Amino acid sequence: MTVDELVTYRVAYSGRVQQRLVELAAIAKARGDSEEFLAALKEFDRRLQLYPQFGDPLTDLLAEDGQVRLGVVPPLTMRYGVLEEQKMVFVAALPILLGRRADGLGSA
Repeated sequence: MTVDELVTYRVAYSGRVQQRLVELAAIAKARGDSEEFLAALKEFDRRLQLYPQFGDPLTDLLAEDGQVRLGVVPPLTMRYGVLEEQKMVFVAALPILLGRRADGLGSA
């Protein structure tokens, strides 16, 4: 399969999630890990478009063919829904910024 043949998922972030990501970026900047945060956010978006099943399944959706999943790309964690038939991912739960390790090498 070539890159042109890849089936991508449409990713939708709620307004609340978008606002929370702005807030978390400011928190990460203040504590000194803004580069890691931005890299994690970009990687999350990439994974959600290409392979949203990377996260751990939490529950099956009842009304649609899909699941709610929990993904972690330190220092960021997000819960999101995947609708398989529509090839759609929606992020409506507020993301969480993980704590930093005391040695500064990553998340706690």
